[in-house]
Amino acid sequence: MSDRSCSLLLLALHNCSTLCSGSGASEEDLRVLPKYRFHICKNEEKPRVGAGRMVPIETSSGYLATERILLPEDAECCICLTSYEDGAELHALPCNHHFHSTCIVKWLKMNATCPLCKYNILKGNDQV
Repeated sequence: MSDRSCSLLLLALHNCSTLCSGSGASEEDLRVLPKYRFHICKNEEKPRVGAGRMVPIETSSGYLATERILLPEDAECCICLTSYEDGAELHALPCNHHFHSTCIVKWLKMNATCPLCKYNILKGNDQV
């Protein structure tokens, strides 16, 4: 079984186990998360091939985050395991992990914890 298949299987099993727990985030919880647009760095500004910038997008709550630079190895969604494409919409969690917006919104509606470090976005530092 490939690494990608293993990851997807683990994700599916985790999602099934959390569906009945009612521990997901609400639309209001999701609205306050910082949003970004990913831009691949041009030749004159890139530190290395595949690097990019996370440019803030104003959220409906009026929150505007600060711009972030991503190294090539960090420019990937750890949920769907694909590299960020130019123009992709991203969300960042309070733990500073970032994901495709569509991927993390689906995840957080089922389980309000970061898929990488288990930071609970509803309870702050209290982890699962």
